[in-house]
Amino acid sequence: MIKHFSYMLPLVMLSCTSKAIAQTQLSTEKNGLTIGGAARINYSYKEYDEQSKSTLGNLDFELFRLNVTNEIGDFKLFAQYRWYNDFSFPDYAYLSYSLTDNSELQFGLNKVPFGILPYSSFGYWQSILYHIGLEDDNDVGLKYSYADQQWEIDLGFYKNAELSSDNHARYSFDVISDAEQNEFNQELNQFNIRVERKVGDTNLGLSMQYGSLYNELTTNKGEHSAVALHVATSYENWNFQVELGNYQYQPENPQGKGSDRVLFGAFENAFYIASEADFYLLNVSREIVEPPKLIGKMSCYNNFGVVIPKRRSENVGNKTIQNTLGCDVSSGSITSYIELISGQNASFVNGPGVGLVDDASWSHRININVGYYF
Repeated sequence: MIKHFSYMLPLVMLSCTSKAIAQTQLSTEKNGLTIGGAARINYSYKEYDEQSKSTLGNLDFELFRLNVTNEIGDFKLFAQYRWYNDFSFPDYAYLSYSLTDNSELQFGLNKVPFGILPYSSFGYWQSILYHIGLEDDNDVGLKYSYADQQWEIDLGFYKNAELSSDNHARYSFDVISDAEQNEFNQELNQFNIRVERKVGDTNLGLSMQYGSLYNELTTNKGEHSAVALHVATSYENWNFQVELGNYQYQPENPQGKGSDRVLFGAFENAFYIASEADFYLLNVSREIVEPPKLIGKMSCYNNFGVVIPKRRSENVGNKTIQNTLGCDVSSGSITSYIELISGQNASFVNGPGVGLVDDASWSHRININVGYYF
């Protein structure tokens, strides 16, 4: 479907990351409707891929997306849809209702409250937690949020993930099913609690998550859970993020099929992750006060994450490390992210998955994202 937009390539310098919220948008005053969007190109060079090395990387028209906000009586509507080269899907779509000046309800496809919000990373390439469903995860359900000058409290119930479990073309990474790999699990009936306390320029938080894993083949229910502590703070032009925690999946698979790993996927990719592991994040960024000419804003950052499996088996046992070193620069509506992503046993950086048995060698890729946001 995205091919229908390819004629726009000469007209738009494509956009900033999925993390950004539009700074300028095309608005209509009628009915409070606001329409924004993004389009972007992406350059990628993989030092571990022979084709990428011989072609000096690839430059692709990656994304076109539209986002809409609207007021419908006492309700507000928020929605975003994305088109990529070979597939398309919704990112979020929910109704919001303000209970008081400090609290609201969100119903629909909304962000799961877990860890550092809105993202446990800086820049374009998200942390290793994104690939295991614990960062920027959107599911279908009901969320209550309260926020004042000192406290943030989120309570959520999510009936299921955003799409059917056999649909791998999705934005959020979730447990998925795949008949060819004899995998039939799906997330179901998930509860979330997140509490954060602001002390000066520092936010301290606790997140807990618990839900069922329904096996379509056996019709039995397993379970999954996660817990995390986080700290987000700033000092002058520096910003820091620290998060640590644990997750575990206990699927009820058919007899003879192991439970040491579960199948995850998004963006038409599928890979296994260790079914139980500890994780650690340490991220830092610095805003550049006086950037070079022609640059409006600039910051540089480093995101470091580790996932350490709790169990060892024939397939599972090696730790996964992902590190992203980069800078973002913007001028008006044009934003660029220049990043070096390094991984050891990491999915999307030459690794088989997360926490699996691997040769533990380091691999690297360069990613440059340039775009225009309207």
